Amino acid sequence: MALDDTIAAIASPPGRSPRAILRVSGPHTRSLLESILSLQNGADEPPQSRCAFAARLKLSSQSGDTLLLPVLVLRFVAPKSYTGEDGAEILLPGNPLLAQRVLDLIVSHDGVRRAGPGEFSARAYLNNRLTLDEAKGVSMLIAAATDEERAAAAKWMKGEAGETCRRWGDELTELLALVEAGIDFTDQEDVVAIEPAELASRAGALASEIQAALGPASAAATSTEPKVALVGAPSAGKSTLFNALLGRRRAVTHEDPGTTRDVLAEPLSLDESDPGAPRILLLDLPGLDADPASSPSARAAQASARAALDEADLLLWCDPTARFQTPPAAGRPTIRVRTKADMPAPPLPGAPSLSTPSPDLELSAFDPAGVAALKALIAGRCERAPGSGDLAVSRHHRRSLAAAADLLSGLASEGPGADPSVAAERLRTALDHLGELLGRIPPDEVIGRVFARFCVGK
Repeated sequence: MALDDTIAAIASPPGRSPRAILRVSGPHTRSLLESILSLQNGADEPPQSRCAFAARLKLSSQSGDTLLLPVLVLRFVAPKSYTGEDGAEILLPGNPLLAQRVLDLIVSHDGVRRAGPGEFSARAYLNNRLTLDEAKGVSMLIAAATDEERAAAAKWMKGEAGETCRRWGDELTELLALVEAGIDFTDQEDVVAIEPAELASRAGALASEIQAALGPASAAATSTEPKVALVGAPSAGKSTLFNALLGRRRAVTHEDPGTTRDVLAEPLSLDESDPGAPRILLLDLPGLDADPASSPSARAAQASARAALDEADLLLWCDPTARFQTPPAAGRPTIRVRTKADMPAPPLPGAPSLSTPSPDLELSAFDPAGVAALKALIAGRCERAPGSGDLAVSRHHRRSLAAAADLLSGLASEGPGADPSVAAERLRTALDHLGELLGRIPPDEVIGRVFARFCVGK
């Protein structure tokens, strides 16, 4: 990752809001601000110290005139910033089109480019402003949807959860070192291999601790593909979006409502959008109709849609009007998608309520960029695996921890009769799974544990 350029991105959530935030970080921050801002009180250049100041941002109109947009700028100076670099945050009216236009202006400046996913936090880590545990906590806090998830993210940001995982790694490394010492160094008189009964006891205790931290819901949550259902009223564009996400024509589409009568289910890999993301089962549901026709087929379609809705882990609520008036299922994880964004929203009676939620994403199923953005959003939401334990990690990491716990449980169940070579292989594999969270634990560290038990002079 290059650190000699400057990155910029819209840092506020998608949709309309009173204010939008554009974030900039890198060595070209000062020259960028000098280029795009008209300062008040006759100042020649932006302040070079940490401060907040009002300014006017220079935008060009279609006629070539310069428009002055009032903004508030928060200025940060290296190394006392989130990323450890010079940076700024620009607050402006929260119109999404306006925010995008300002971002386009910013990245047209020499040395400035659009930030990649997580790049601000990655720079903070590379500049020693964040530890890896704190970076994981930031990611979890962004994705948190409940108070429990926010509390769990705080544990990572404080280092508590990472310390727990490191303690597990230390115990596993110790057990592996002892077992391998018994296999390879039995000719050394002061190398004491672990007794089989002690190995079984410690492996079982470690497995129980990991399983308790993951919670009883962990096994079911991590062993199945998350179900993601496209829901909404008839003719909301669900089937067209279903085909676009799959990249092929699977569902029949037609402008007449009620074309989809059955629940369609297809596996979809999100690995290209988010490496390590789980594969999902994408469901296309019949349109939810509050007053379905009286025909048996229409009633059956509604019943199948409701049944699939109850089993879904994540809902894609499709609404071309962007009104989102009647939630399909209260309290369920939901992504609000304004479909058919390439067309004007159909008129509806009455004005939109001030409490109308903004869409999480506006897209056209025929726009590859919008479909890719939705896949990335789905991947992020599906990475949050449900569980009732104290440890909050992604679904991918839960699978790794569950696999490590299963290996340790199997070793414990064999008791004193476990073959040392088989035990070493199981411990080594369990350590590899734990390394998914801690980073790879090198063989040198295991060897170091072995020789640390030798006396001085040996």
